[in-house]
Amino acid sequence: MKLTKWILTGVVAAGSCHNLMAGNFGAEYTTEWQTDFRQGVNWVNLLHLSYSSPTFLGMQLNAASVSIAQTREEAFMHDLQTFSNIEEENLPFALSMLGIGRETEKYSVFFGIRNVNEDYFTSPCTSLFTNSSCGIFPTLSAETPLANYPVASVGFDGKIRWNRWQFQLSVYNGTGNKQLTGKENVFRFCPKSDGILGMTSLNYEYNGSNYFMGFALRSGMLEHHENGNQRPETETAEKECARIIWAYAEQRLSSHCSLLLQYSLRTGTPTGCRRYAGAGIVVQCGKTQGGIVLNWADFVNEKEWAAELTWKIPCLKRGYLQPALHLIRNDVSKGLTGLIRFGYRIVSPLDRLPATTAHSLRIDRSMQKNRPHD
Repeated sequence: MKLTKWILTGVVAAGSCHNLMAGNFGAEYTTEWQTDFRQGVNWVNLLHLSYSSPTFLGMQLNAASVSIAQTREEAFMHDLQTFSNIEEENLPFALSMLGIGRETEKYSVFFGIRNVNEDYFTSPCTSLFTNSSCGIFPTLSAETPLANYPVASVGFDGKIRWNRWQFQLSVYNGTGNKQLTGKENVFRFCPKSDGILGMTSLNYEYNGSNYFMGFALRSGMLEHHENGNQRPETETAEKECARIIWAYAEQRLSSHCSLLLQYSLRTGTPTGCRRYAGAGIVVQCGKTQGGIVLNWADFVNEKEWAAELTWKIPCLKRGYLQPALHLIRNDVSKGLTGLIRFGYRIVSPLDRLPATTAHSLRIDRSMQKNRPHD
């Protein structure tokens, strides 16, 4: 862990000494009003700050952080998949990225603090929807303390591109953290106690359509009292190996319409989400974009259906307004929730940030998280 801190400190120092003002600063603010039309309103705010700067040998220093604030502590309903992908406990500051990378037309590499949401499930159609499962599938996030918004961990990500194909391989510390100091700090790399997470995917793009297939292997402790599961307090924690496979497609039906299909399966553990499936339609109408998606998740103790109808409207040059309706039904509860999301982005200089940093949190749908329910 100390070695990791020294390496990252050196990276930051190198970047800082190489003309700090030549870098790109970015700020993205997202605010959201939620209601179940019965219990009032919850106001959620997310601030994402980012910085990137060239360093040496064509490398790039990337840094990003998140800050979260909301007015309501209790969830509106028992929704296992979480209808809002930005809602989280109040968090003044947490690193979501800090490291060094290099990107070319043929490949990209990154080492440092990072999370899964930076690298996977970032395709155009899934990025429209505001629910969590359209981002990181619950088969991967539920009952697994991985580096998933708003936490992060030390990791490596590499991509190789050729023609229409892309191969991606990532390795992360098996447990994500958000503290800067203390035992549970974000600089930890302790596979023995935290476990380790490996992910890989093969992606193909053709004529506006995108196809993805991936596999994840996580060895280590599982979380207690996670979504859809309530472990007895007397049960001792054991190391387990979770294996997750997923595939999804964004099939272009016309110049203005795409079909979204998703499926994922989890094996190797008796907890969490065993299967997940989703299907939806995304429509482009001028500069606006809308869609409807239906998600199904099979947790160990419960099953849940969720549907979302949303429309995204650009405004104020760098902003957008996005209303959404969510219909949720599981073995415990059912109901309707709605939200109105507004996002605005500021970048300095005004040119676009590099791909490894720009919009890294995907504020359009943000960094997804399947929130635990006690």
